[in-house]
Amino acid sequence: MAVPFFLSVPLLLLLLLLCQYSSGFKLSNCQTNPYARGSPCCYEKILTAERLPCAEVDALKTIIVTLGLPEPSTSRNYCSSETDDKSISFACGSNESTTNSWHITSLVASGVRLNGQIDERLSELTHLNKIYFYFLSDKFINFSPTEGLNMTPNQLCSSAPYLFDGLNYLNSDLSGNQLQGTIPDSLGKLTRLQTLKLGYNQLSGKIPPTVGDLEALETLVLCTDHSDLRMNFLNDSIPPSLGNLKNLTALNLGDNMLSGQIPKELGNLLNLNSLTLGYNRLFGYLPQELGNLNRLETFYLGSNNLTGRLPESFVNLTSLLRFSVSGNKLSGQIPPFIANFTNLTGLYLMGNDFQGELPRGIFNLSGLRVLLVSDLNTSFSFPEIGNLTNINYLVLRNCSLTGGIPDYIGNDWKSLHYLDLSFNDLSGSIPQSLKKASLDKLLLTNNKLNGSIPPWILEIDKADLSYNNFTDFIQDNITDPTNHNSTEVKTLDPGKPNMVSIRELSNNCTSEHHSLFINCGGSRTNAEGNPYDEDISTETFFSVPGTWAYSCSGDHILTPYNSSDFVKNMTCGVSVSEESLYKTARFCPVSLKYYGFCLRKGSYTVELHFAETIYTRDEDYSSLGTRIFDIYIQGERKLKDLNIIEMAKGPNEAWKANFPAIVDDNNPLEIHFFWAGKGSLVTALNGPLVSAISVTPSFDVHDGKLSPSQIAGITIGCAFAPLLLFLFAWHMRLLGNRELREKQIEVQNRSFTLQQIIDGTKNFSSKMEIGRGRFGVVYKANLPDQIKLAVKKISPPSEQREKDELKSEIGNLISLSHENLVQLLGGYSNKDLHLLIYEYMETGSLHKALFEQRHTNTETELSWSARFDICLGIAKGLNYLHEEEEKSIKIKIVHGNINAKNILLDKTHTAKLSDFGLATIYNEEDPFTAIKARGSRVYMAPEHALGKAITVKADVYSYGVVVLEIVSGRSNTEYIPNQEADFLLDTAGRLHQQGRILNLVDKKLGSRFDNKQALTLLHLAMECINQSPTLRPSMSEVVSKLSDNKASVPSSSSEVV
Repeated sequence: MAVPFFLSVPLLLLLLLLCQYSSGFKLSNCQTNPYARGSPCCYEKILTAERLPCAEVDALKTIIVTLGLPEPSTSRNYCSSETDDKSISFACGSNESTTNSWHITSLVASGVRLNGQIDERLSELTHLNKIYFYFLSDKFINFSPTEGLNMTPNQLCSSAPYLFDGLNYLNSDLSGNQLQGTIPDSLGKLTRLQTLKLGYNQLSGKIPPTVGDLEALETLVLCTDHSDLRMNFLNDSIPPSLGNLKNLTALNLGDNMLSGQIPKELGNLLNLNSLTLGYNRLFGYLPQELGNLNRLETFYLGSNNLTGRLPESFVNLTSLLRFSVSGNKLSGQIPPFIANFTNLTGLYLMGNDFQGELPRGIFNLSGLRVLLVSDLNTSFSFPEIGNLTNINYLVLRNCSLTGGIPDYIGNDWKSLHYLDLSFNDLSGSIPQSLKKASLDKLLLTNNKLNGSIPPWILEIDKADLSYNNFTDFIQDNITDPTNHNSTEVKTLDPGKPNMVSIRELSNNCTSEHHSLFINCGGSRTNAEGNPYDEDISTETFFSVPGTWAYSCSGDHILTPYNSSDFVKNMTCGVSVSEESLYKTARFCPVSLKYYGFCLRKGSYTVELHFAETIYTRDEDYSSLGTRIFDIYIQGERKLKDLNIIEMAKGPNEAWKANFPAIVDDNNPLEIHFFWAGKGSLVTALNGPLVSAISVTPSFDVHDGKLSPSQIAGITIGCAFAPLLLFLFAWHMRLLGNRELREKQIEVQNRSFTLQQIIDGTKNFSSKMEIGRGRFGVVYKANLPDQIKLAVKKISPPSEQREKDELKSEIGNLISLSHENLVQLLGGYSNKDLHLLIYEYMETGSLHKALFEQRHTNTETELSWSARFDICLGIAKGLNYLHEEEEKSIKIKIVHGNINAKNILLDKTHTAKLSDFGLATIYNEEDPFTAIKARGSRVYMAPEHALGKAITVKADVYSYGVVVLEIVSGRSNTEYIPNQEADFLLDTAGRLHQQGRILNLVDKKLGSRFDNKQALTLLHLAMECINQSPTLRPSMSEVVSKLSDNKASVPSSSSEVV
């Protein structure tokens, strides 16, 4: 039976061996003697011929077998260009004048699924100039427009370095396989390389800097005939050497795990018309130099961690067609010059921290087809005239939009298919003109719209009008019950829910509850001794009368989805005691709200259970996805930019978060998960996700009724309580006073009782107060013989467990001893009096020396050598706390509150850390708020505010801020008028990017500082304030670099001390 043509194409396998002679090349016509066994075209002859080196023949044989293909036979069919046999076929050339210098120069295998490995002996084919391994599935040969393009990958599990060694020219397509390993440095030797496609593999490691040596490279982009590094697991930073590729027109490094800052050298690629770095982990500022790329048509940097403002130099990017910075942490105003990008067809700005309103000129970009903006904090309304006449997708979500919906959206924007104006303050009615648009989806949830809902809404595939103030609703019987779309949910009652209906559900109570347990997305189960309710509905709104409800709002913008996807099952188990709570999860495209009804008035603890069950697999690249969302409790944002994988230390790992909540008589409990546009954008699997919810009371639970015997007992107790309390207090005072009189502290070979020390503070008089820290007040104690001590009176911990831990911890702290720690001489912890007695530091704090004395015009300005030694001393003190082997107690201690006020100086300006070792004792519900209230927020690492796990790397970040303050003589809280950057870190980041970091050195020093030391300190500081904890150096590394630098500076330094 004849094989149809469309099936024969994927069956073709061609391993093409082009043989090249050193002095020339000529391809012979195999048809002259096409199938003769004596021809070098035939496999048997090649194995024995002297014309082809035996090493290459032997290597080729190994490669063929390792690929999982049968060893080729010697039949005449293997010289044919068409064969149904999945073996080797050859078409060879020869040089007529010389027959003893043949080499394999090209290797091609296509049309068959390879399921073996690429053998390392490929590197022995040193004359190879072409390699092509690719498989096209039947779907690629015979696909319809609705089905789309399906590239089925091969299953090559190999290490990439063997793929490139020895090649001097490569025109390669290795996409759609499962290549593993790293890209080798030897790739830089392929100086004639023009195209290389490595997409959709599992390559890892860094991009070698030698890629910058590929001077002939013209394209590095996702395209069928271009190079591509998309969809791998490449990490580390982008090498600045890529800026050498002056012929490059397209660069695509998207969908990897690249981190670090975008190198400014990319601004040298003046021929570039496409730059795609999206879906990575890049951070830092956008380089000004990117504004040099005035030929750019595509600029895609979405879904990273970029900060700062859009540079003014971007005003030059007037050729742009597509501009995307969605899903970052960019701030500042959206620059008006974007309205000058008149060629724009796509503008993606959502998921940032922009301030201000959307520039009105953007509404005049008539060629714009996609406009995505979210989370603007300044109220504005639609302009009177809008010329987005070609717009297809318009998202202005949570943009503080006010006023009404203009008629021109329906009258003039006839191509509009997707309209999302949700989470704004829009008022008025839905204009009838919207019927004229080509709307498939209309999202107006969470506004203040009123009036009647027009019947034509039912003609739209999906309409979400919930949480508005509509006066009437479309009845279910108006809707055709047979008209159900399996992939998109039509809202049959689009006016509900609203807050009125939610309150009605809350008020419809037959009894009160004092707890709530929900197994989100799962069946009823028991965990931690509590029964968790079933939650398996796939509707957008579901309620359990008198108990709880959930509401799902929003839509995936660019990808279809099915409402059944709102419930997800975990593919792997979680090894925790409450494992059953993590087998399922509920997720929603944008907004997921849970309500607790009929809860008794009072304080509660809301415990939320999370596990990332979707972005989990390397095999399908879903692990490259990033889920980031916010958590609100009772309308107040409690956690911003939650990334479950980061908090749980991986996918399919459990993580819990606890938040306080107050329930009153007027409102139900509301737990709100909201996606603000950060993280992955174009996926139907993104949005907030939660595995389980538990709500438990913070008050004692009882039924409110007392028995007669209880009443009698209370009466008798009340009568004798005052006498008992008096006797108890008198007894404890005697015991306490005796303990204070007996316990002694050794100071400078003298012994003093605690009572003497307390008397030295004048019984903790405010006149003796010398400072306030995060955990208490510090007093000066004057003792006999002019001996002075610092006494910290610690705020009593709130829980008995913490009080017990404090007693134990004081003993541990006393055992700590280092020249760069303020010496803890003794301590006392009993009942409500908790004291730490330290050596007294006469010079005071670093903050005083840097920022207070300079304002008093004193002559105690810190010299450069003093500043360098202070930086080194702080580093040594932190290293002592962080390193287990340095101390008698083998634990790592996180200081948790490094700032200029907690660093004290002795008479010789030796830096000593204070306030250490207490952060782990106090169980603060919100340490970010605690620190913020004490003015130390500007020293905090980002993980504090994000609610992430706090490690020693948080101290490293704070150290970096302090170093910048020491070098610059400027506080990070100090505002500099008429400058774009308000804070020290902004200025440092800008100068660092511009290569002018030395400009940060304190101007009062003049030239009296050492350039090398200054550069070392400043570069270290910038590493320390990296947004990613894992990329910050350890304190031992800091100490090593500073110590080496101090030793390398000659005593005849130019510095004037």
